[in-house]
Amino acid sequence: MKRFRWTILSADDAAVAAMMESINVSAPLARALLNRGIDTFDAARNFFRASFESLHSPLLLGDMEIAVKRVLKAVREGEKIMLYGDYDVDGTTGTAMLHRFLGGLGAEVSWYINDRFQEGYGISPEGIDAAASRGVGLVITVDCGIRANEAVSRARGLGMDVIVCDHHEPDILPEAVAILNPKVPGCRYPFRELCGCGVAFKFIQAIADETGDGEKAWREYLDYVAIATAADMVELTDENRVLVREGLVRIQSAPAMSLQEMFRVMKVAPKEVGMFNIAFGIAPRINAAGRMGSAQRAMEWLLSESAADARLHADGLEELNTLRRQTDADIMEKAEKMLDGHFASYCSSIVLYDESWHIGVLGIVASKMLERHYLPTVIMGGMNGLVKGSVRSVEGLDVYGVLEECGDLLLQFGGHRQAAGVTLLPENLSAFRKRFDAASASRLGIRERQKELVIDSELRLEDAGEKFIRVLEQFSPHGFGNREPVFMTKGLRVHGRPRLLKERHVKFSVRDGSGRFFDVIGFDRRDVYDALQGDSGAVFSMAYSLENRVWNGRAQLQCRLYDLDVSTSIA
Repeated sequence: MKRFRWTILSADDAAVAAMMESINVSAPLARALLNRGIDTFDAARNFFRASFESLHSPLLLGDMEIAVKRVLKAVREGEKIMLYGDYDVDGTTGTAMLHRFLGGLGAEVSWYINDRFQEGYGISPEGIDAAASRGVGLVITVDCGIRANEAVSRARGLGMDVIVCDHHEPDILPEAVAILNPKVPGCRYPFRELCGCGVAFKFIQAIADETGDGEKAWREYLDYVAIATAADMVELTDENRVLVREGLVRIQSAPAMSLQEMFRVMKVAPKEVGMFNIAFGIAPRINAAGRMGSAQRAMEWLLSESAADARLHADGLEELNTLRRQTDADIMEKAEKMLDGHFASYCSSIVLYDESWHIGVLGIVASKMLERHYLPTVIMGGMNGLVKGSVRSVEGLDVYGVLEECGDLLLQFGGHRQAAGVTLLPENLSAFRKRFDAASASRLGIRERQKELVIDSELRLEDAGEKFIRVLEQFSPHGFGNREPVFMTKGLRVHGRPRLLKERHVKFSVRDGSGRFFDVIGFDRRDVYDALQGDSGAVFSMAYSLENRVWNGRAQLQCRLYDLDVSTSIA
């Protein structure tokens, strides 16, 4: 039943005592802060109370002044501008945001987003041709372009300037008129982890400062930035934390017309929207457009000019997302059946292929298979006579290094340590499967084969009072780089009978030392339900997070189960 390798973080007792006294919090909360590198009063104040004043000057981004002058020149002279965005959440929201802002300045602006299946990622020849046919003088990329050297040179050869707004790692820089990317060597910008929409937002800030419109002009786009930042898995630290938090406030209090219609199909009230709703509600619906057809559907929703249009396009995205869910569920079911004989030959990885599998959802399926089986995973389908797939890796294994060992068998591969994409010829599939498994096996130790659950502190449930929860809620927004605090409590028993929800989720109650009851929900933990049914008197340790769950307008404290251990020791 215990699914994870538990690691309870340790903190120096003197440092814990000092933090408790400095900001008047309990020991478990002090430990959680120290575990995040927050070890002084000032650091805690910045963590809990960071405001717009802590945002960095956009002019610290290299080439920003050049970019601002160039775009304002285009606006003044009526020059046509084309925004070139990526087809995911980050690219589409950033493109829509810039389109609205520049349109508000009076710019003649259009947009272009690649067809995921015909053009792939980046700046395509078709996109440059489209810009030329429109008579464009300035192309501004969003969430792409930093490695598009040939495309940028081709645009210049056709008389167009290019401004690159990107956040990916650069190689040889393209010959653009300006490059806005905090990861460019020598850039003075103090925070590297902006998403592509975040870089475009800094561009808007700089333009608004130059035109004298100031803060009022960019605050209205915080919802776009919050959605993109949360969806793109960039670190929720530094100014990303401010942008997401303030963006959520705007979403909850004054949602854009398009978002109001999205919340309607999601069946959620704006004031209840949080990170979970972005990650598992808004983002999948935006991405469904590019995965199942064309990202144009997402752009039409984002740029809706009327409530009727917003409703029409939100409903369209809902239909696409329903199709996407059914498609990846069908692939998951078939993939699980294929595993029956797979592990006899390959015990260190999952490499599965079916020519009919939809290319657009393979990354989702790979992530789900990784979560379920915790092995390096490659899920592949067929396209135009080639094998294309998505790769996902366990923590501690650099899958890009594994792919480098397989490089002679691949036509193309790219990505980073945890995720990548591959293209190969069908005749190399068998050899690739063997090589990938062998390379993974040589890198996977015992520890890497079991997922780690990092626990901040032991906690007595009776100590989770109102003040504790008020402080705990200020750790949000949670995400990559700012994980949700996880606690562990020993000596618990189930009170009453556990229930199984939708044949997947376990729900039960536990009682603390003072006799107070706590509801516990464990998503996709049928195994816990089965174990507790079989031994209703079991005493166990539980790893969990605490959350205020809103139901029918009332907040109820609930434990969200991560793992449960009925053994006498914790590994």
